[in-house]
Amino acid sequence: MSRGAEAQPAAGVGVARVAHFATVEQQRHAAVLGIWAWLVTELLLFAALFLVALILRVQHPEAVRAAALHLKFWVGAVNTVVLICSSLTMSMAIAFSRMGWQRAMVRAMLATAALGSLFLVLKGYEYYADYEEHMMPFLTVRPYALAETPATRLFVNLYYVATSLHGLHLFTGISILLGMTWMAAKPGFLSRHQNWIEVYGLYWHFIDLIWILAFPILYVVNR
Repeated sequence: MSRGAEAQPAAGVGVARVAHFATVEQQRHAAVLGIWAWLVTELLLFAALFLVALILRVQHPEAVRAAALHLKFWVGAVNTVVLICSSLTMSMAIAFSRMGWQRAMVRAMLATAALGSLFLVLKGYEYYADYEEHMMPFLTVRPYALAETPATRLFVNLYYVATSLHGLHLFTGISILLGMTWMAAKPGFLSRHQNWIEVYGLYWHFIDLIWILAFPILYVVNR
């Protein structure tokens, strides 16, 4: 079947207006403003963690370097590429939704969810490797491999808090994306809820941005 036959006409792409909004455009602006307001609060949370990690690196460079060298640099690097690719597929999904290409949009959304899942699998492997190498100071049953100094313990704890919090955001994003993909596969979705794809795309790009900040701060700078 040709692309023209399978695609929903672009003219049919739109938004189902909720009664308390005067216009569809007002509703769209409200949705975008709402997601941006929430993302800024989340960014402040991660910014505080990253700022502490950078200050710790300046004040205790040797202790932090000893801890950072035990991180799996190749996993962090591969995961960075994976998330950048997922942002590309999410951008493709948004572009397809604007053009009314519903099937192509659904495929791009599934590809995004698959890349996000790959990130979590690699991160799970990294955590398992950390466990095997006694790199989890909060597990009292397994002696910590590094010197028990406050600086190394704090940096490793910051690493786990920041990466696990990011992983939680990513897991939530994948779950929402899969649910949205299930709905988006139904006929007429784009004629009513195209703005959902636009708004959700901001959340996914936010997840990508956080990791792009986390990777150099946690894996690169302190090496």
